[in-house]
Amino acid sequence: MSQLALADIKRYCQAVDFSADDVLLGELQAAAEAFVQTYIRRDLDTEFPGAWPEPCCQAVKLLVAAWYREREAPVPEGVRDMLKPYRDLS
Repeated sequence: MSQLALADIKRYCQAVDFSADDVLLGELQAAAEAFVQTYIRRDLDTEFPGAWPEPCCQAVKLLVAAWYREREAPVPEGVRDMLKPYRDLS
């Protein structure tokens, strides 16, 4: 289940005024959410059923925006640092 509404993603990516990229943004969001959970090695949907911690949601928005602007962009600097406190190293 997506943690952010598509409208929030579109606003963050400055893509509010059109819907042509809604499918792409949804796919990028799903990939970003998967990246976050894989990177931190936790199932946030189970641990935080109401809503993910805000830094994890912000990391999703940063990833989507970077990948939306540049289709082959690497993970933005700082995303891993933002997620570091949530990472399960056991």
